[in-house]
Amino acid sequence: MFLIPHQQKEKLRQQWYELIRAIAVRAECATEVWLVLEKHYSEPHRSYHNLSHVHALLTQAENARSAIRDFPVIALAIWFHDLIYDTRRHDNELKSAELAAVLMSRLGIDVPVIQNVQQCILATARHEVPVNKKIAPDLPFFLDLDLAILGTTTDFYQQYSQAIRNEYRWVPAPLFRAGRVKVLKRFAEREKLFFTPAMAERFDVQARANLAWEIKKLTFF
Repeated sequence: MFLIPHQQKEKLRQQWYELIRAIAVRAECATEVWLVLEKHYSEPHRSYHNLSHVHALLTQAENARSAIRDFPVIALAIWFHDLIYDTRRHDNELKSAELAAVLMSRLGIDVPVIQNVQQCILATARHEVPVNKKIAPDLPFFLDLDLAILGTTTDFYQQYSQAIRNEYRWVPAPLFRAGRVKVLKRFAEREKLFFTPAMAERFDVQARANLAWEIKKLTFF
């Protein structure tokens, strides 16, 4: 389920090396960090939050590159945002941001870039743009990328829904349904599901239809 083919994984690895060669002071550490990324994103409990997810977001980012002000920040945020993903924890975003900073420092990434990447990662905890503070220029777009799965076709969304259930397979069905509905309703009730006009125009209508479908499915099972 949402597994990445070998050829696609190799392409992804090359994208990683190209990115690091372009922005890192210590590019010789690229392989060391790649192995950390590969290890985490290949954990067996990940049915959705794996390298396939990273590939999908990077592809969308590349397609929208002309609209992105600071592409390295977006690319690094994509690579690191789900580095720690344990469905039994409630601090995955914080732990991912912390480990991302360690790994980026090892690569010699500039401190302002590290800070912006961390801000993007932490914002995925609630998928909200931080208020009353200076934000990374492309943070709203990054959040939209991460939620674009909500606006995919009905069939693809249903596969995603099943993949999420599989990641929480240890949770009893009644508890999962209650928790998942709470999360879905929080998104469905937002005035703005997507923060950038282009992504809202592209995904909002379908996303709201998909959310309504899953809420109904989990409520009237």
